[in-house]
Amino acid sequence: MNKHAMHATHPLTSVSAQTATETIYKVAEVARTLKCATHVMEKLVHIDSGANEHLTLLHWLVLVRLSSAPTCKQMELKSDTKIAAAYLTRLLDDLTRDGLVRRHRSSSDRRQIILALTAHGKSAALELLASLSDVTQPSQLKAIEHLGASLEQFVSLAIGEGWFGNAVDRP
Repeated sequence: MNKHAMHATHPLTSVSAQTATETIYKVAEVARTLKCATHVMEKLVHIDSGANEHLTLLHWLVLVRLSSAPTCKQMELKSDTKIAAAYLTRLLDDLTRDGLVRRHRSSSDRRQIILALTAHGKSAALELLASLSDVTQPSQLKAIEHLGASLEQFVSLAIGEGWFGNAVDRP
């Protein structure tokens, strides 16, 4: 076999492999940028609101969602926030330990867990909302919405094209 024939069959030299390599670098860069953007938003809110530094955007999502009604079933919160059940339980453990959320079983159906913000939790949610209003500009919100729509489209296309087979369900 000559060296050209061997070179042509090497997977890293094909055009599709080159495209795949470029794709993984781009995807990794997007993931790093999203992580950085999340970190920046968390820091801005921590500084502006004085919120606990260990609270993440998902903690805040839970707090803000719970602030919209006096009580909420944990299953409704899971559905509304699209947070996986096991991870939501950990977030609620954190928020309960910090005195921001109260949990109790429903008296009519012991399988249901009812959630409510404490007075401290209501105050924290209001501070978070106010600080986000202070630190975000309309142009930033529009960019975030555009990015979210683009990422949703990417995920839908990937799932629709069967990239994952049956191994991955849409979150």
